[in-house]
Amino acid sequence: MKYIKLSTLLVVVVIAFLAVGDTVAQRQMGGGVGITVFKDRNFKGRSATYRNDVSNLDGTGFNDEISSIRVARGEYWEVCEHADFGGRCAVVSGEEADLRKNDWNDKISSMRRVRGGMPGWGGGGGGTSNDYIVLYTQPNYRGTPTNIPGGVAWLDKTARSVTIGRGTWQLCDGGNFTGRCETVSQSIPDLRSINMNGRLASVRPVGWSMPDPTPNWSDWYIVLYSQNNYRGTVMNYNSEQRNINRRVGSITIGKGVWEVCTGANFSGRCQTLNQSVANYGIFGFGQTVRSIRPVIPQPR
Repeated sequence: MKYIKLSTLLVVVVIAFLAVGDTVAQRQMGGGVGITVFKDRNFKGRSATYRNDVSNLDGTGFNDEISSIRVARGEYWEVCEHADFGGRCAVVSGEEADLRKNDWNDKISSMRRVRGGMPGWGGGGGGTSNDYIVLYTQPNYRGTPTNIPGGVAWLDKTARSVTIGRGTWQLCDGGNFTGRCETVSQSIPDLRSINMNGRLASVRPVGWSMPDPTPNWSDWYIVLYSQNNYRGTVMNYNSEQRNINRRVGSITIGKGVWEVCTGANFSGRCQTLNQSVANYGIFGFGQTVRSIRPVIPQPR
């Protein structure tokens, strides 16, 4: 099976973790470490807990036979439909009682730990530090995904489906949460179902507010490092860059909220950051950054 990187066909499907769950399943978690898979829905049937990467579930009795999953608090695992992490993949957290909801029932053949936590969540008042949303340019969680932590008052993104990572969100077709807005608490495979298909101009968790009602966007800046842990060649930017083609191992967010993309002119895979990242590789985008820009535009 040909190996396919996490940076391709990534579908982020994250369901909020329930602190009080099935007591048997809790014991199977072995103190809260790893991913537990169940053959039946609602965490029933034969189960097993994995703490290490599994490149091929064939021979385990769980290949293409997983109907519900539970992930230890703070951990994130990638599950894929083919062996060796090939085919369609998703990053999961918390628990999912019925994988039919996201078209993953009896389709998992490999899985691996991605990371212990997602940096860059939150920012601003209200909501929680774990609230985030993923926008997709195509229905059914396909196309180019954009991960957004916290609220964004000026977004201007094409969105035809959304994954609600955590929280309840307000989606608006006008900037600064104006125009027509819809409040959603569950992932939506086709935004036409709520008449929101197309451009989204602002999004925010319910209860979120701008951390500074009158920010000075002109002093926002970002620092790109060629190596992990803020080492190597350093490049500072304080404005949007449409084609820079930089090798990036880590990023410091000096001030503000920034969008970082693998393609020129803000194309390819994009990540919105409001906190520094010591290892850019955790997003699975590779190490090349071609364009960057403040999420809230600077005054003209």
